[in-house]
Amino acid sequence: MKNTITVFGALFVFVFGFRALAQPESYNHPELYWQSIETEHFVVHYHQGAQRTANLVAKIAEEVYPHITGLYQYRPKKKTEFIIRDTDDYSNGGAYFYDNKVEIWAQNMDYILRGTHNWLRDVVTHEFTHIISLRKALKFGPNVPAGWFQVFGYESERRKDVIRGFPDLLVSYPISGITIPVWFAEGTAQFQSNSKRFDYRDSHREMILRDRVVTGKLLDLKEMSVFGKNSIGNESSYNQGYAFVIFLSRTFGDSVLRRLTEQASSPITLSFNEVIKKVTGVPADSIYRMWKRYLQDTYSTRLSVIREHTRVGDPLQEKGIGNIHPVYSPDGQQVAYLESTSDYLSINALVVKNLKTGKKRAITGPVSSSLSWSPNGRYLVYARQTQLQPNGSSYNDIYLYDLKKRKEYQITRALRANNPDWSHDGRRLAFVVQSDGVTNLFVLTLDEFVYLKDKKRWHTRYYDLNNHRLVEEIPKEKKKHWQRYYRKIKYWGKGIRQLTYLTDGRQIYHPRWSPDDSYLVFDTSVKFCRDIARVPAQGGDIEFILKESYDERYPAFDPRNGELYFASDRTGIFNIYSYDFETGDIRPHTNVIGGAFMPSVNSRGDLVYALYRNQGYRIYRIEGVNDLPSEYLAYDENYRAKIPQITADDSRVNPLPARPYRRRFGPVGIMPRLLIDYGTVKPGLYVYSNEILDKMFFFGGFDVNKDREYNLFTMFEFKMMQPTIFLNFFNMSAGIRDTLNDPFYTPLSDFKVTFNLLEADLGLRGKYK
Repeated sequence: MKNTITVFGALFVFVFGFRALAQPESYNHPELYWQSIETEHFVVHYHQGAQRTANLVAKIAEEVYPHITGLYQYRPKKKTEFIIRDTDDYSNGGAYFYDNKVEIWAQNMDYILRGTHNWLRDVVTHEFTHIISLRKALKFGPNVPAGWFQVFGYESERRKDVIRGFPDLLVSYPISGITIPVWFAEGTAQFQSNSKRFDYRDSHREMILRDRVVTGKLLDLKEMSVFGKNSIGNESSYNQGYAFVIFLSRTFGDSVLRRLTEQASSPITLSFNEVIKKVTGVPADSIYRMWKRYLQDTYSTRLSVIREHTRVGDPLQEKGIGNIHPVYSPDGQQVAYLESTSDYLSINALVVKNLKTGKKRAITGPVSSSLSWSPNGRYLVYARQTQLQPNGSSYNDIYLYDLKKRKEYQITRALRANNPDWSHDGRRLAFVVQSDGVTNLFVLTLDEFVYLKDKKRWHTRYYDLNNHRLVEEIPKEKKKHWQRYYRKIKYWGKGIRQLTYLTDGRQIYHPRWSPDDSYLVFDTSVKFCRDIARVPAQGGDIEFILKESYDERYPAFDPRNGELYFASDRTGIFNIYSYDFETGDIRPHTNVIGGAFMPSVNSRGDLVYALYRNQGYRIYRIEGVNDLPSEYLAYDENYRAKIPQITADDSRVNPLPARPYRRRFGPVGIMPRLLIDYGTVKPGLYVYSNEILDKMFFFGGFDVNKDREYNLFTMFEFKMMQPTIFLNFFNMSAGIRDTLNDPFYTPLSDFKVTFNLLEADLGLRGKYK
């Protein structure tokens, strides 16, 4: 007779409280009101303040749909969903191809490792290409992203009162539902389609690739296949992937991209190198070597003249990968710049270096903009992400640093301002403000502005124009005057004026005051590349100074004669040039193999700039800068012809009818699981689903063996309020066989003792100021 005794031990833990997180976590933004617009193939969701971007995304997506789906001969069964966000000063896009959705941040990307494109057209096409190409390559369909084979082992020795020994073996092997390396995924997303493309091998991508080739640091296929490197290493995976995909398409035809994704979807094809061999008939390593030789030969030929006449100057700062935005002090004795403090470009410090002593000191950081000195050299003005707003958003604001007092002052609050410049008369700051993908030029008049410490102490200091300094104690007459404007001022003052009123998506980047402060120059773009334009200091029409098909950026005036210095890629390589307003002459002043950017000139005619070389940006200086013969810069005679033209007009977009967002979950993902646990086979699965706006998330799983021993868990997150509510539930059952010896009873054998453990956690999670 077989006897069974069940021992039910229940452990129920109820936790309610706050948990501090060390890792960054996104905010839930319950204050947002979401709406949706719908087209034939897409649904676009957006919150208040992002209407323009959402409607333009819908227009672009429909335009590119037949071209991308036609190239890969694949159409999603359901409409692809776009989510538009503009809650932070952040620019990016992401494709969640299993969920058939794309997330886009409205702010245009201004990244020192990439050229200037039409942001929305590029990112919409890029991310939708991810959706199509990667879903085409899925091995088990969109609902089964992976499977798992797992083995758990335990020590044989254990206490008599415990069910298992200590774990001594854990094997977890995923069987992926997709076999696509980073270089191919990103390369095809940049390649897009020959019939509809809003990306190209711009001079920044060419620069990063060329630099790796000439320094012998070209990533191999394995290195190209993964992220996890530093900023430039990760960007190199993008760039080399794009270049390699172009090489594949030119060698084997455009259809090779579709054929590769089709072959990758085969469940029996386990590596992408095997995919390449089956589709092209040539081993992947052989194609890579052909491509590498092609690059070496191409750059060796193109750089032959430049190498004989190189002009770079002397290094001022070479350590680190992201030393940028150098600018001379008014007396020319110091240089302020941003210095990278890690392997990632977003982490940097504002540094001031004394050119006589060679000493430098870090001021503050991280800083996210170009820099400017006050006319008396006492202050530096810049932008950086300010402390988080009450709703969790993080915006760029203007800051001043007093070099004498070694003290930083926040000037604006939640203004989303960037790239400030100080006028020569000391009265005004010019800067760029962005919202909903649109940028405009603003001016702040210093002696009309109240500097705020916080909401309760709003009148803490002002700018004394006569002595050009911040004053901590406000005179009674000024305090009385400003108190009349308290409700009108709110929390950032009455001295801000808007100069431009752009609505067509044109971007403004780095404003600079003219020597007489009568106008502002800036680099600007609306399609590919940048031009340099100006606007009167009191506002008015934009007038272009330099407007060519290639890129002109980072304007800066020569204090000696008022000539305009700038960086341009007119030969295919960025170098520093100057423009004479009287004659219209353009003269080069550097001749580099990498790229020269962000010039600044002092009153002695010395040039300081950021030079890209050896996989990083370095600060270089040329004393007594002189002209160079243009023929010394010969690189790519056909570069202008390689810059594509965008004929689409996005200046006016008719808004589509919107409806309130209807909350719902996306597709259910199922991941089969085979577990070997304590010598028994336990089949099971993981299951998950996510609400479209990421407001709710469910993840769970179970496994069970023939003895009905099981593991069960569920995790649920609810993000409708500022803190995230989470509920975790765990239940497991396990048994052992034992004997019972009692002097008063006949010994029992083949005894099964079953243990059951139950646990639940409920709590709140979030970041708080």
